[in-house]
Amino acid sequence: MLTEIFKKINQNNSRKELKSYAKQGEVSLLKGLKGAYLAFLLAEFNESEQRPFLIITENKEEAAYLLNDLQGISAHNQIHFLPDSFKRPINFEVVDSNNVLSRTEIVNQLMGAEIKNPIIVTYPEALFEKVVDPTEVVSSRLEVRVGAILDQETMMDVLLEYEFKRVDFVYEPGQFSIRGGIVDVFSLGNPWPFRVELFDDEVESIRSFDPLTQLSKESKDVIHIVPDFSALEEQTKKVSMLEILPENTIVVAQDFQFLLDRLLVCFEKAEEFGHTVTVQSDQDLRKIFRERAFLYPRETIEQLINKTVWLLSDTCAELKPKHTVTFDVKSQPSFSKNFNLLIENLQDFKQQGYDIYLFAENARQFTRFEAIFKDLDAKVAFKGVETAIHEGFIAPAEKIVCYSDHQIFQRFHAYRLRQGFSKEKALNLRMVKELVPGDYVTHIDHGIGRFSGLQKIEINGNLQE
Repeated sequence: MLTEIFKKINQNNSRKELKSYAKQGEVSLLKGLKGAYLAFLLAEFNESEQRPFLIITENKEEAAYLLNDLQGISAHNQIHFLPDSFKRPINFEVVDSNNVLSRTEIVNQLMGAEIKNPIIVTYPEALFEKVVDPTEVVSSRLEVRVGAILDQETMMDVLLEYEFKRVDFVYEPGQFSIRGGIVDVFSLGNPWPFRVELFDDEVESIRSFDPLTQLSKESKDVIHIVPDFSALEEQTKKVSMLEILPENTIVVAQDFQFLLDRLLVCFEKAEEFGHTVTVQSDQDLRKIFRERAFLYPRETIEQLINKTVWLLSDTCAELKPKHTVTFDVKSQPSFSKNFNLLIENLQDFKQQGYDIYLFAENARQFTRFEAIFKDLDAKVAFKGVETAIHEGFIAPAEKIVCYSDHQIFQRFHAYRLRQGFSKEKALNLRMVKELVPGDYVTHIDHGIGRFSGLQKIEINGNLQE
């Protein structure tokens, strides 16, 4: 059903007009975009035209909602979130290691062949901080390939040199463990840790895995292990995110003047806070403010000269649009839980030849809608789409109605961002190491029993637990 919506958007005259203006160095103003229609337009354009996107919203919350919409409707998984390095935007007191990981991960993947036409969603405070220069990432990362010879001692020395910590079980970036012929390593440039299995000194298999369940995620032929650049003593070169994007990237700015103003506020706050950083401060914090790798507002305009730019508001005197493209899209109306009003609205659109799509994260919601319509003795034909969108919309040109269930039921819709793996979540991994023979345990296949200990057995000449 998502494919049906994409096909209709693809035939929209305004969308066709926008394609003709999507040339490098040209600035276009997009008007009339409401609700999740923007996410559908960007996802469809990304898929059909093979164009990468950098989308800059006004704040982290709006970026997260747009990210979730794109992740729910996109046909591929090349949707990335570029956060700032801190627990809270523009609050420089506490560095968030998971956010730092996400920033390095994006740079690492942009340098790899696995990411072709990414959609990167961000906000001013995140764009304000420069990222690690891709050449630094490429020159520093360690490549491990299936079939290659790998000496465990050499690999351990390299990982320790990269400031990785050896642990019993990996659960957060920057850790590794070695058990017999198995090497687990959580690289700074990937969302999941890797498990490398050796046959003597030859790499037999590589796969990513979930550190909480130990279940495999995906097999790999080659991986790149990226160090924690914040832990390295030498000065790491930083560049603007705008500099390392593919040449054909389309930059979408919600409000460009607000972006420039916010970057200026960030710079002033950073300069003020930088004077308070002492040798007793957090190591990551000291490194960020020692480098002063921040993006100036003037640099932003200069780096957009050769980029295709789509503006969602015409507020910046220094970046004027050459073209204006207007879309005829309306916001989802408020029904205040009045289902008779909803039924009347949907039946009216059906009589006009509209296709009606109801979006819900849980398929049981569609059964609930059917039951409500049946109780009210109303025949309403709709297509259920099992994914959530933040805000619904009506598109007369495409003759489609896309309503979100949480707006209909007036429920708060919370966004979701990747949280990483904390020490608390890894408690079950540490507990395995703390078990002693005789402890009661529950086995996933065999039920309740007594733990009899870990046993080392010989497999192909190697001792493994």
